[in-house]
Amino acid sequence: MILDKPAMIKDLLEKSKTIAVVGMSPNPERDSNKVGKYLIDIGYNVIPVNPTVTEIYGKKTYPSILDIPRDVKIDIVDIFRNPEASKEVVLQAPSLHPKAVWLQLGAESPDVIKTALSENLNVVYGICIMETHKKVSSDTFFSI
Repeated sequence: MILDKPAMIKDLLEKSKTIAVVGMSPNPERDSNKVGKYLIDIGYNVIPVNPTVTEIYGKKTYPSILDIPRDVKIDIVDIFRNPEASKEVVLQAPSLHPKAVWLQLGAESPDVIKTALSENLNVVYGICIMETHKKVSSDTFFSI
């Protein structure tokens, strides 16, 4: 299901605790790092996923979502990859039983969205999770 109604997205963000940030960079100048750090700072348990580093902000980093221990309940798989790589992550995501996959700007394509839906995943796309969370926390969210 595509989660495109403000109430659906607000509910997802409020009921989620753990977010796997796929493609999170250790570089503070990168959007994936800024968003991951924001999510950490506001209290989410962020699981960085990046095969090139072992730790970001003191959090163990996993090479892929398939390497995240199975006893860790992932609520949202937040993807910062190109559409081709995003499709691979989407195909792996059902094994984690997330509430949703969130395709960050640039990670989405019609094919990736179609794949997510065919895998029976809830999908958010076309909006940034950080900017959306900021709106959820304000009165402007329901005006989008």
